[in-house]
Amino acid sequence: MPLVAKLAASEDIADLAAWLEAEDELRGHVRREPAAVPDGALGATIAQLALSLGSGSAATAMASVIIAWLRRRTGSVSLRLTRPDGSTMELQAERVRALDTAALQAQVDQVVAAVWPVLEPDPVGGEPDDGA
Repeated sequence: MPLVAKLAASEDIADLAAWLEAEDELRGHVRREPAAVPDGALGATIAQLALSLGSGSAATAMASVIIAWLRRRTGSVSLRLTRPDGSTMELQAERVRALDTAALQAQVDQVVAAVWPVLEPDPVGGEPDDGA
């Protein structure tokens, strides 16, 4: 089951999808999916993205693109990421817009750590094992 990204506005999700699909490492791993309309909501189905991350470097690419995309948003934008295990993380544009380079890298690292499992040493060869 892939990582799921949700935004309230379908035009925002389409824009984010375009940013993610423009990244070579993520091309072909981003899927737009319909989501159920919450009770009491009016209008069309809210869209969501499903991201299949095959490596830690894909997780880093995804995090970097999402942070860059959020920094360029002009209103209040909140993005919720949900891992296959059900754990969630919410990112807001206001919190990343004014960050310096070091703080941006720390934010990317935090997102990667939240969405990608910690690599554990391979007991035989000493190389990281991604659990696959």
